[in-house]
Amino acid sequence: MDRWDLLVRRDDLADGEIRQASLEPLRPGEVRLVAEKFALTAITATYARLGESELPFFDAFPGPDGHGRVPTWGYARVEESLHPEITVGTRYFGFLPLSSHVTLAASPTPRGFADTAPGRDYLHPWYREYLPAGEPDALDDHRLLLRPLYPASFNLAEFLSREVESGTVLITSASSKTAVGLAALLAGREGLRTVGVTGAANLDFTRGLGHYDEVITYEDVPSAEVPASAVLVDFTGQAERLFLLYDRFGAALKDALLVGYTHPGAEIEPPPELTHPEPWIFFTPTEEQRLIEKEGEEEYRTRYGRSEEKFVEAALSWLTVSRAAGPQALAAAYRSLIDGALPPDTGTVAVAR
Repeated sequence: MDRWDLLVRRDDLADGEIRQASLEPLRPGEVRLVAEKFALTAITATYARLGESELPFFDAFPGPDGHGRVPTWGYARVEESLHPEITVGTRYFGFLPLSSHVTLAASPTPRGFADTAPGRDYLHPWYREYLPAGEPDALDDHRLLLRPLYPASFNLAEFLSREVESGTVLITSASSKTAVGLAALLAGREGLRTVGVTGAANLDFTRGLGHYDEVITYEDVPSAEVPASAVLVDFTGQAERLFLLYDRFGAALKDALLVGYTHPGAEIEPPPELTHPEPWIFFTPTEEQRLIEKEGEEEYRTRYGRSEEKFVEAALSWLTVSRAAGPQALAAAYRSLIDGALPPDTGTVAVAR
C-alpha cells in the first residue's frame, strides 16, 4: 500500500487503523511531500489527547467523520511540486500527519517554506514551517526524536534561569525526554536545585542520568522534604498529580508552569481549585520569540543549534532507537505510545515504507 493514512477514532485514541488514501491533483503553489520517517514521542501522544481541545490538533489534517489523523514531527521529501521555488527531492523536517503523503500550500521563507493552507492558519507559525533537513547521517534518528522536544527544554531553562534566582525546581514526568533536556541544562546552574518526580518503574533510569540533584517517585511525595522556595514544572497535565504536588509543596511554591500532557487523562486547563500559585501554560514559541527579539534571530538560532546538537550527541549514551517499518508497524507503535508502554530510554522512529 503506497498511499495510506493512520486513522484514529476520536472517541478511542488507542483504536487506529491503516486505510488506503487517495490523493487530489496539486493546485498552483502546492507541494506534495512523501513521508520518510516519523518521531513517535510523548508529544505525539499529547497531540492526540488534545485532538478535540481548545487547540484542536485533529483539525490540522482532517480525517473522515469520527476519525482523526494524528500529527507528529518527521522527515519528508518533495514528491511533486507546483511551486517554482520548491524542488522535487528536497528533504524537509516538519509537522506531518501519520500518513504516507501530505499536501501543503508552500510559501518560501528564509529558513525553508511555510504552509499557508487556510485550514491550518489557526496553528502557531511554529507548526507550519518546514526546514531543509539535509541527508541522513549517524545522528539522524536521534535528532528526529529530540528536535521536536528540545525547544521546550531550552526555552524553559532560559526562562527559569532568568526568573528564578535560587530555590528548587520540581520537575514531574522526570524521565520524559523534554524533562531530561531541561534537567541537563539546569545541572550546575548556581542557586538552582532540581528534583525530578517520576514513576517507580523509571526511578533507576532517571537517577542514572545524573542530571537531577534528587529523584523521587510520586509515592515519595507525601513524605518528601519541603524546600523553602520552589517552582513546579509539570509535564503530566494530570489533575491527580497536580493535587498531589500542591498538597505537599504548596506552601513553598512560588510559581507553577504547565508544559506537557504526557499522562492519560491529561487536560489543558488545570483544576480551578489550584490558585496559590495559579498554574499557567508555558508556551515555548512565546519565550523563543522573546529571546529572538532580545538577541537577534541569527544569534539565537546559532546558540540554540549548538545546544541541541550537544544534547543529541549526548543522548547516544542513553537513548535507544526502536524502529517500526511500514504502516502496520507504525500503527502498532502508535498504540503502544498511547498505552504508555514505551520505556523512557527508548524512542520510536517509524519508517513510512
